[in-house]
Amino acid sequence: MSYFIHTLLKRVTGIILFTGIIFSSGAQILDDSTKQLYGYHSVRYGTETDVFYNRGLKTEVDSSLASIQRYGYIYRNAQYSQDLGNWVTPIQCITSHLPSQTGLQTGFNVYSPFEYNANNIKYFDTKSPYAELKYYQGSRGQQSMEASFTRNINAQWNFGIDLRRIVSKKIIGYVTRNDKQAENYAFDFFVSHHSKNERYFLLASFNYMEAHNFENGGIKLDSVVGDDGKMQLADKYDMFNNQLSTVWLINARSLDKRYNYRVYQHYDLVKGDKLQLFHRFDFSRKINRYTDNSLATNEPFYERFSAYTPGGAYDTVSIADRTDFNFMDNRAGVKGSSSKFFYAAFIKNRYVTMRQREYYDSISPYNRYTSEWYVDGILRRYFDEEGKSYAEASVDWGVLNHTNTLASPKDSTKNNYNASLSFVHKGFRLEGSTWAVSPSMIQSHYQSNLVKWNKTDFDLQYVNHLSAEYGFKKKKIDVIPSVAWNQYKNYIYFTEAGTPAQYDTAITHIQAKLGLRFNLWKIHVYNEFQYNSLDQGRYSKLQMPQVVNATQLFIEAWLFKRATLLQTGFDVLYRSSFQSNGYNPLMQQYYVTTYTGNGGMDFNYIDRYVVVDYFVNMQIRTARIFVKLANVKGLITPKKGYCATPYYTGIPWTIDFGISWRFFD
Repeated sequence: MSYFIHTLLKRVTGIILFTGIIFSSGAQILDDSTKQLYGYHSVRYGTETDVFYNRGLKTEVDSSLASIQRYGYIYRNAQYSQDLGNWVTPIQCITSHLPSQTGLQTGFNVYSPFEYNANNIKYFDTKSPYAELKYYQGSRGQQSMEASFTRNINAQWNFGIDLRRIVSKKIIGYVTRNDKQAENYAFDFFVSHHSKNERYFLLASFNYMEAHNFENGGIKLDSVVGDDGKMQLADKYDMFNNQLSTVWLINARSLDKRYNYRVYQHYDLVKGDKLQLFHRFDFSRKINRYTDNSLATNEPFYERFSAYTPGGAYDTVSIADRTDFNFMDNRAGVKGSSSKFFYAAFIKNRYVTMRQREYYDSISPYNRYTSEWYVDGILRRYFDEEGKSYAEASVDWGVLNHTNTLASPKDSTKNNYNASLSFVHKGFRLEGSTWAVSPSMIQSHYQSNLVKWNKTDFDLQYVNHLSAEYGFKKKKIDVIPSVAWNQYKNYIYFTEAGTPAQYDTAITHIQAKLGLRFNLWKIHVYNEFQYNSLDQGRYSKLQMPQVVNATQLFIEAWLFKRATLLQTGFDVLYRSSFQSNGYNPLMQQYYVTTYTGNGGMDFNYIDRYVVVDYFVNMQIRTARIFVKLANVKGLITPKKGYCATPYYTGIPWTIDFGISWRFFD
């Protein structure tokens, strides 16, 4: 272990020194009198939403050093997620369950956070070629590499590309140290264009993602030697004793592959953006697979799900499930804006297909298509010239829904809808929305070598949401309290039996937050506190920690005549104990577990834990670097770790390194 740490530190130190030498050399070329032609001031970007609202490509690139050491996906946008305890493994947000859009969806979402979503692609306007390289390395075989490049061909055309690869090695159940746990590849290509008179605007993109997870089913504990030397039934605390723990599955693997094409365009019929025609075309293809080439060996794992035929219903040697989806979204209409108003009215059509493979002559392939029609409207009233204060009303209302199969949910002919209101003004934000959304495709129908269902009795799911937030901001302190009320009716979830079910009783979730930013001299404190209240407590079908708290405490200072910005301190993430969702690799779904109150013998009840990271961040011109000792507590007490998901332990202590380097010419 000491040799391992020594080698890692040498490599990290060498990279930092090499980087410093490069920047030192560059500093000798440019003196204080040299004017920098290109930099953060010469790059602007925007998303499709910015262009749709006629805000253009005017957002500045973030040049701050804040939170660069938070590169993971567990805590983002002030919400907490659970994964399988390693980088780029299946993940789901558990403290927020609001829908993101209307219409029929696949239901395979555990890899969605890792894709380049077309809604979030950044389109650039640059005065020179702009590139960014990111590299993150964990000491237990985790690695992330990302590269972005964009440039203007001329004043009207820009193109760019993003590439990312994330890989992690097994922490539990490995045979060799190079055994992969997960790997993810993603890239996008994008183009933007506007006419010289700026009456026509075009955005086009293609993105691709391929996610692999080498499934292990979690740690398998049968019995251990007790303090008295006798064999006894293991409890969940024995999972932290050995990284070579026996796991449930071998030779099992899941795959999620996605393609997306999108073209957005609008044209001004009246100058000044007052009346515009717009159209957006979106096509997506998704392929989901699960394979198990050692079914006989892995049969005990599938026996845990009572609805399954663990030895295989059609094939007793292997599992080779495959589901294919195609989505086509066409929307067209009118929109326009002025200094006081923005409006849009349009029609949307969604065409969705699903196909699941056959199993020899025993089960035929399943084919389904659904066509949905919507009418949409948006009206926004601005209260300032910058467009930061506004009131908005929007509606997304289904008017026609047709599917080809009679064996579909009983409310499949009912239409989805979403109606929303929002008000933003001087630090105050008020939002309200109501939703009706269809069961996902996997919730409605699935056929596998182990199980098959066709849920024709599922209703639409209804969600109501209200939230309020106000930011008190002074020179050295920001206090941001907020509260959200969410109600779910006809909530659909996966059960411990391995199949979906619908809960027709309303579930109420209240979420209170308190954000704090404070600095005194060179000391900075960032804190986000979250409290979740469920009306059914531990027996709720929504399972989440009651308390989540994220704190950064660090010292910030300039060094070497303000050539280097340094931050050093602690990053602390706490979550309380809670009844947790389990994970079903066959379905690639998290499922609701049953609370037993059996303490250390209840593997599904996850104890509270705090993850403490010590970090050092540096910014040298356009490069941002960090080194951190992650999970300090795991170094001090290695046999008292934590579970990310039942049967899946979190990453023990690691030494992580990362760099983000930007180039402007």
